[in-house]
Amino acid sequence: MDNAMGVNRERDVRKRVAELWCEALNVAAVSDTDDFFALGGHSLVALNVIASVEEEYGIELDGMRDIWEHPTFAEFTSLVVTRISARATPSDAA
Repeated sequence: MDNAMGVNRERDVRKRVAELWCEALNVAAVSDTDDFFALGGHSLVALNVIASVEEEYGIELDGMRDIWEHPTFAEFTSLVVTRISARATPSDAA
């Protein structure tokens, strides 16, 4: 994947994950430094967001652990982009 495509993909993922966070947390917008839990998130909301992201991108996250260890919007979206990229990269075992 060339760099421009990667930047566009990351931008699209950030936009969609922001929509999911805003909807789940009932907030108008999120920024990179916003913390999921400080915005009112709790375990049930987190599981809903995780399930939505997994379904949207066909990836597997580690449930609450991922959002607990990556609570800011920037950290969480970076994790999601990394998981999407890993899924799209052919395995070396082939």
